[in-house]
Amino acid sequence: MALKWTNKAQGALNNSADRKLRISSLTKAIGLASVFGAATALSPAAQALKTDFGVEYRATGFYAQSDAFDVAGDPRNDNDNGFAHLIRIKSDFLDEDTGISLHTSLEVAGDRWVGDNRPSTGVGQQAFNTGNKGDNVRLDLGYVQMPFGHTVVRVGRQATSYNNCFLVCDDRRDRVLLIQPFSKTFQVLAIYDRRRDLDTFENADNGDQFVLGFVSKPMGLDVSALYIKYLNNYEGDITQATNPSGPYVVSGADLFSGYVSGNIGELAKATVGANYFTNGKVTTPANNGQFVNDDAISQYLRLEGSVGIMDWGVQYVGAQDGGLISTGFDTYSSLINSNPENTASPTSLYTMGQNFGVEDYDQSVIAGKLTWNVTPKFAVTGAIGQLDIDNPGTPASGDELDDSSMFYDLQLSYQVNKTLRTWVTYGILEENEAGALSGNSLLGALPSADFSQDDVQAASVNLAVSF
Repeated sequence: MALKWTNKAQGALNNSADRKLRISSLTKAIGLASVFGAATALSPAAQALKTDFGVEYRATGFYAQSDAFDVAGDPRNDNDNGFAHLIRIKSDFLDEDTGISLHTSLEVAGDRWVGDNRPSTGVGQQAFNTGNKGDNVRLDLGYVQMPFGHTVVRVGRQATSYNNCFLVCDDRRDRVLLIQPFSKTFQVLAIYDRRRDLDTFENADNGDQFVLGFVSKPMGLDVSALYIKYLNNYEGDITQATNPSGPYVVSGADLFSGYVSGNIGELAKATVGANYFTNGKVTTPANNGQFVNDDAISQYLRLEGSVGIMDWGVQYVGAQDGGLISTGFDTYSSLINSNPENTASPTSLYTMGQNFGVEDYDQSVIAGKLTWNVTPKFAVTGAIGQLDIDNPGTPASGDELDDSSMFYDLQLSYQVNKTLRTWVTYGILEENEAGALSGNSLLGALPSADFSQDDVQAASVNLAVSF
């Protein structure tokens, strides 16, 4: 019998894949024997240990093209195509006597196919995640969960998403998490994350954050808010830092994030959310507010509903003065964000909300989508929207740029069965004089970030298996 450890706080913060594999008692015994030894697995003490195993596989083929990639003197083509796959093996263990559980996931592959001559290390590899790359087996998740009455404490590497992926999306955090319920509809969260620690005995590079928040369901609404405090491990000009890795750039900052979601009668589900970033202590010689020295705000409003076999959605997404938006936020465009931190999308070519407080740098998207559920398993989704960019330029140039781009997106998805899903995407983003392309960890570095003279298009074919 598969195990379920669920609560509202876990649903708000942790989007690790469902543990759906159902295995027989004999298979469980064999699995335990392989880990603990046959004698231990079959002993009376081992009968109090329950297990749950699962796997995740994803494969993608992708293509990106634009005349913007044609650079004088650069021999590379104006297009690229590639393939990549991701394999994760998951196992959970529960001691029924104490309620203590261990949750693990190993990523055994997660990179772009490069052919027969594979490098022996992960350095410089293009991969699904931006931090741990290459073929070597590595820890994806690994944390222990301990109940103390109604209080739950988790310690270790955990998956996290928050604010409908507006603040963070499918990231991995080395953290200590405490969940304290005060009622069935109100829970308080307290978190410590070590975001960075690279140089021994050089604390200026450390990224420590403390989080206090709540999750609640008053009057049928979903309401949540977090306050995040980054420790002030470095203050001053980033170019004056003497440690090899430099300071953690949002050292000392304050971040507020929250959302409210609920139904508007039978018409639609409405969600509004925002991030407010301020008080960063790391500065730049440009003195343009970067690294959130001043206020940086971002917000979204989303309405989604259904009419018969049609699902619809409209939304506004904005970031002012370099406001923060997670790369994984769904903009309804496969080319803009829609690129989770730990499961990258190869077609994401423009990122909004990653300027970290640059004054007067504003971005927004207004978009709509329509999904036709042709059958219970097959769906066609079309989206259209507009990206607006107001770029203040560099202080030296004084050139302000303001431009808009239309985007168009099409997706076909087919749920073959409960285990296998396939989908195809195709998107176009029109040229823009004020923006710069960013690429992604699977596609790699682009020949040129400038797309002021030509549209950009990208497509992908995907399959995913999870059980």
